[in-house]
Amino acid sequence: MSNSSSPSTRPMRLAKQGAYETMSNVLGLSRSHHKVSQSVSGNGSSVSVNPRALDEILDSNNPSVSAVAQSRSQKRKSPNDSEVVFTTPKRGRPAGRGRGRPPNRPVLDKEASLYFLIKEGKAALIQVADDWIEHYQKDADLAVMDLIQFFISSTGCKGIVTLNDIRTDDFSQLIRKMTEDFDEDSGDYPIIIAGLQWKKFRRNFCDFVKTLIKQCQYSVIYDQYLMDIIISLLTGLADSQVRAFRHTATLAAMKVMTALVEIAVRLSQSLASVSKQFETERTKQRKGNQRIEALMQKKHEYSENKDEIINMLDYIFKSVFVHRYRDSVPEIRSLCVTELGEWILNFPEHFLDDSHLKYVGWTLYDKVGEVRLRCLQTLLPLYQEEQFAPRLELFTNKFKVRLVSMVLDKENETAVLAVKLVTCMQRHFPALLVARDNEMVYELIYSVHRGLALAAGEFLLQQLFNVKTPGRTRSQQECKATNKSVIRDLVQFHKESKLHEHAAYLVDSLYDSNDLLKDWTAMTELLLHGDDKQPLDREDESLLIDIMACSVREAATGEPPIARSVNKKYVTQKEHKQVQDDQARLTEHFAEHLPVLLQKFTANQRDLENLLTIVQRFNIEVYGAAHYLNHLNALVKCLEEIFERHADEELLGTCSRTYECLCSEKLPVHVRPLVTGSTLIDLTMLKLRQEIQQFNTVDGALDEEDIVTLITSMRRIEALHQCHDLSKWDVWDLIFPIVKQRQEYAVPPNPEMMRLSVKTCYWSLLWALKAIADGQSFEDSIPKLKQQFQQFCTCCRELMESPVNETAEMAYLILCDLLLIFGWSLPERNEELTALVFEADQSLEDQLEQFVRRKVFVDDAAQAGDVTDEEAEIVKTHRRRIYLAAFCKLVVFGVVTVASAVHIFKNYVTFQSDFGDIIRVLLNRCRESDKMGWAKTMIRALCALYQETVSELDPENRDKISDAIYVVHELAKRFAMSFGSDPTKTREAIVTLHREGIDFACAADLNTATGKAPRDLPFLEALNELSNRLLKQDKRIVLNYLNRHFSGVRVGVDGEWQPLITYRNSLVESEDEAALMPPPPLPPPLISATVNKGQVPPPLSLTPSMKTILKPDVSSPFVPVAASSFLTRRTARTGTTVDTLMEVDFEEELLFEIFYVSFAVVQLNGFLAKMENQRRFWKKILHGNEKPEERPRRLASNGGEWSISKMENK
Repeated sequence: MSNSSSPSTRPMRLAKQGAYETMSNVLGLSRSHHKVSQSVSGNGSSVSVNPRALDEILDSNNPSVSAVAQSRSQKRKSPNDSEVVFTTPKRGRPAGRGRGRPPNRPVLDKEASLYFLIKEGKAALIQVADDWIEHYQKDADLAVMDLIQFFISSTGCKGIVTLNDIRTDDFSQLIRKMTEDFDEDSGDYPIIIAGLQWKKFRRNFCDFVKTLIKQCQYSVIYDQYLMDIIISLLTGLADSQVRAFRHTATLAAMKVMTALVEIAVRLSQSLASVSKQFETERTKQRKGNQRIEALMQKKHEYSENKDEIINMLDYIFKSVFVHRYRDSVPEIRSLCVTELGEWILNFPEHFLDDSHLKYVGWTLYDKVGEVRLRCLQTLLPLYQEEQFAPRLELFTNKFKVRLVSMVLDKENETAVLAVKLVTCMQRHFPALLVARDNEMVYELIYSVHRGLALAAGEFLLQQLFNVKTPGRTRSQQECKATNKSVIRDLVQFHKESKLHEHAAYLVDSLYDSNDLLKDWTAMTELLLHGDDKQPLDREDESLLIDIMACSVREAATGEPPIARSVNKKYVTQKEHKQVQDDQARLTEHFAEHLPVLLQKFTANQRDLENLLTIVQRFNIEVYGAAHYLNHLNALVKCLEEIFERHADEELLGTCSRTYECLCSEKLPVHVRPLVTGSTLIDLTMLKLRQEIQQFNTVDGALDEEDIVTLITSMRRIEALHQCHDLSKWDVWDLIFPIVKQRQEYAVPPNPEMMRLSVKTCYWSLLWALKAIADGQSFEDSIPKLKQQFQQFCTCCRELMESPVNETAEMAYLILCDLLLIFGWSLPERNEELTALVFEADQSLEDQLEQFVRRKVFVDDAAQAGDVTDEEAEIVKTHRRRIYLAAFCKLVVFGVVTVASAVHIFKNYVTFQSDFGDIIRVLLNRCRESDKMGWAKTMIRALCALYQETVSELDPENRDKISDAIYVVHELAKRFAMSFGSDPTKTREAIVTLHREGIDFACAADLNTATGKAPRDLPFLEALNELSNRLLKQDKRIVLNYLNRHFSGVRVGVDGEWQPLITYRNSLVESEDEAALMPPPPLPPPLISATVNKGQVPPPLSLTPSMKTILKPDVSSPFVPVAASSFLTRRTARTGTTVDTLMEVDFEEELLFEIFYVSFAVVQLNGFLAKMENQRRFWKKILHGNEKPEERPRRLASNGGEWSISKMENK
């Protein structure tokens, strides 16, 4: 066999092959003598050259032989290796099988094959590897053949490997043969197939390859045959065009390298240990020390073995990795980079250099996120090791720009690793990053993704504040001073970020990285006493209070901000214990210092709100201790002062909720009178009652100062009524007359008064309902509450039409909430509440829907032009989302019908960016509650949008309807996506939708006589978007329903009928269903001449086949429905039969139409072979014995422009 220059040739014999060829020429032997024996003339003896003898000759005479070949030749010297012997070449193999030619392929036991054992996983991998090694030592060729078969089978190939396939210097022919036997139709192969069994196989495959190589390290790995075979095979497969071969071989080669790396590491450790022992023995300076000689020999052996392993690693790296790390398959690229990281981390002395790291750096630019992620996972452990930093400096400088830019990667997991990597880079190389690089990471602190924000928080603590993990023990005073400095810097950072409303996100980003934000003592001292070095200004104090309040909230609840919520199924016991400890500690601290802070910042509304929220996180039971009584009393007095001094609605609401927490049942009984004995509510109610009496006395004509005072008192009562039951103070009787008699005052009440009055009445109704539900009511409570509710609903409906937006919007929101609360689900809690159930009538539904139309679905940009205030638009959009959500809740819970949501569904596409998420939830919830009503509402929404779109077109552009209704198409697509993944659950609903859509499209101008398309027929194009949601059997139902609408209609092929054709094609599943299609378009009458009555055409003898074709009761593909119907009517009217049919006075025009229809059906159904008989038959019927030269004259005389001869020629 000729020598091959393929890259897949066995690498460990490359250095010797050229020398063998040279020596063969000297001895007069052909190259084939090195592989198989050749017959000698006359005696049949085999002649062969001993390669070991050639090794000795070449080593002494040919200096060009590689060092690898020289070293290996020294390992295995036969007793007589200087001679040329006549024997079978061994090439370093173990003993063969003996005499006799082995069969090409022995019979294999499938269950004993390596592939079966690894796939089933029933045997221990170490045992399987040991058994194979034992087999290899007995019969190397058969064992290698089984191993090659294992690799081939693992690719999914069904090919069989024979002994002849492995008796070659390369495996190109074997791979070509396996490629021909490989089936690539499915695209799947074992290592990528989904399922637990195949995932287990992939894991076992990798483990077996590594186990086999490691088990061979003490025996056959250095025999110059086994590793040559494995590496050559995997190299060839890795270069294949077949993805399964390439991927599987690359995986195996990478695992082989990983195992070789572990062997090399072990050899390095052994070599270092032996070298140390050798040096120790040498220092003893003993003569004739045999231990030194043994250690020197062992050291030489370890060194030689390590060099050979490194040669294998380098060859595999250059022949497999260098080509596959940029493979077109992302999984292969990820695999290469991942394994390279293992090699660098485990064997840094060989792989941790720029010649290997550059491949990771180049792969950082990969377009696939998974590959970029693997690159960062490879680099991060390297940067986390301090000893690797000097060797990473050049790589870091070269790829710094790319690494920093990856913190903004679109894949969040990749961005998180990039931030961690940049943090390590900054720790090792402090001067590497510039200001712009730092800012890119700082911005991520306010990211919604919590993992990314936490990583950015660690970078901030390290870069900006130089806060390191706890190392040496520091004194308490030193820690306090450091924390104060860092907190001051943190406030400055938050100030410069200009995101003052997002302090909760800043706190959450830093909370888990350091206990800095739990040092409330340092924060309190900064607020109360300031800092001598750098005092805080007023803005800094406000920001610090905000940060402190957010840290208290997270410590007491253990929950991140809303947008960063994590999907944790449960809280561990350790986390729960930590939250309890933090809550107890913050309560002990702030119970003492919070009253002082409230008094200092009592003039600032925002600061008071943040400080009061801290009380809501208290463990109230702490106030049971005697030394906290004075602090509790001081806190209650602070609340009274805030109520008396401030009039802001949000602050009053926060103060009311804080007062509710202090009135909790968890408060110890002996200290509860300190809170409940407060005169806060009594004084506020007394003042309000006096002011309302004055308002009624002057018939609403109060001066401006008195109006402001009254509004302030109403705000306080409304805030208190949110959290406290004020029924015993008769708040309803005091406030509701203002709402009910608003038009009777000489001076109408102020809009703010009306808004506060409505809210106060709303709270009164809810507290009354709660009392009845809790069994704390009287006999007349239910009728009284029902009357109050009805009266209040009437007032709210009137206020909804108010020209004052604030009043109308508040009335709408409160009415929606009350309808939901007093809806059909009210008796579920208490059967006594059944009498209070309120059902909305149609007029109320219409009024609520009209409000949504006016206030929600409004295009302000079109009204205001291009000049808009972005912040104002955000506020408007937020309010509109609240109004829309309030109405959607009524629909979802069945308070109003689904049909009232037509206008909402109709605007799904138009207002997708503003309300798309709300409408999508509404669609899904309606589908779950009322599928039929949901489907009917969707089709009505489509019809309404279609009519609205068409009405905006000019009458002259009516022919462009199909282009104008693209928005209807988009809406239909969105509706199709809401049907879910299981079409059987919505089967009836989707059929109903299509039927009503067909009814709408055919409702107007459907005239069977004129053949003019209905005006709304283009609607079927939009309905076509929903056809794919129909089941196959349901498509047939809808198709029949469609055909019944157009039965007897002359359907054309021009543009106006195209929507029908398109829609019908979407319903057709087979050619059999296509036969149900209405007749093709009929041409206009082209021949006006008729046979005069009384003139009977010459008789025509009909053949049996013709009679069969013309029989109306016979189903024939040659006779369409129209022709059969026509013949049926004519025979019934004349009383004739088919045999005497030609004696009837047929009109030539109708006969011609029958011919045209029959011809069209023949074309559609593919019966071209019988066209000639058809043509002759109808020719005789139409023209009888007319001569061909007379036909053009007759057609011209009748005005016919269409040539029958053209049709006949076809």
